[in-house]
Amino acid sequence: MMIMKKALFLSVSLILVMIGTAQIPFHRGVNLTGWFQARDAKHIQFERFSRKDFQDIKSLGCDVIRLPINLHSMTGKEPEYILEPYFLSCLDSAVNWAEQLGLHLILDNHSFHPIRVTDPEIGMILNKVWPQLAERYRERSDLISYEVLNEPHGISNKLWGEIQQEAINAIRQVDTRHAIIIGPSGYNGYKDLDSMPVYRDPNLIYTFHFYDPFMFTHQGAAWNSPSMASLKGIPFPYDPVRMAPVPSEFRGTWVEDGLLRYPAEGNEEKVKSLLDIAIRFRDNRRVDIFCGEFGVYIPNSDNDDRSYWYKVVREYLEKNNIPWTSWDYRGTFGLFNKGSMELFETDLNVPLLQSLGLTVPEQ
Repeated sequence: MMIMKKALFLSVSLILVMIGTAQIPFHRGVNLTGWFQARDAKHIQFERFSRKDFQDIKSLGCDVIRLPINLHSMTGKEPEYILEPYFLSCLDSAVNWAEQLGLHLILDNHSFHPIRVTDPEIGMILNKVWPQLAERYRERSDLISYEVLNEPHGISNKLWGEIQQEAINAIRQVDTRHAIIIGPSGYNGYKDLDSMPVYRDPNLIYTFHFYDPFMFTHQGAAWNSPSMASLKGIPFPYDPVRMAPVPSEFRGTWVEDGLLRYPAEGNEEKVKSLLDIAIRFRDNRRVDIFCGEFGVYIPNSDNDDRSYWYKVVREYLEKNNIPWTSWDYRGTFGLFNKGSMELFETDLNVPLLQSLGLTVPEQ
């Protein structure tokens, strides 16, 4: 009887471990922004990044790069939406560098504007551009994966779920091998994961983005409405002594509501409870999941608070076997010191790298 109980205990333990074990082949990395997000192919600043940047990123201990691409602007005119040869040539270089260095590379369709809602007719473009990319990279290594569309929003999860299924089908008609990354509407929000349909494709990775508490991570951001450019002095975790008063221009807005809730939401326990929503989705659906974006806007945030938030989020993701790519490498959410030239040899934000558990090179 004791042997049977022990065997049963081991079996249950194995099942629990298997449920919480990611099958995704990569673990941690960065978003490489401001490169292929040009308004068209001829404006790609190809000298912005080089093979050395890929090498530097790998030396930090990263094994994946998520590459945002303004894909729908890299085409000719409708209805064919033929991808521009110059764009494909540039992208080939990035793919080559990643494969040479053994880095996973996510081709992220970042045809995205935070204010403009996702067009309900977007499937017309998705079903044209993705088969072209899939045809070009179908024979490349398994280091390459496809992300259907970054942060769809202003469109119902039901409709987006149907559009995304059609895009998956369009890719699979050409390429049955490479992983496809999919996400919900609502800006790829973790709260919308449960609203996604049950997709039958066996090689999918589900993604979500995490920027909570938003009052902390986006203080100083000007692209919201109302603009949060003047918002500063929001500490993490919440500290009533350091907490700035609510600016008068936010009275009666959703920003004021967020600031009034901040004493209850600006803490480690709340952050973990929100990440638990994504973890439960993964475990209930028995799917692979990764956090494609998380980060804190640099200009108005305190660097110690910022580093602490990254540590909390990163450690909880890794504790629960969720791979991640932080937003971003260089830029206003990046890994370099505020106001620096963003040189790898001198300007890396050491406390932030330590919070992310990355290898810190000599500065």
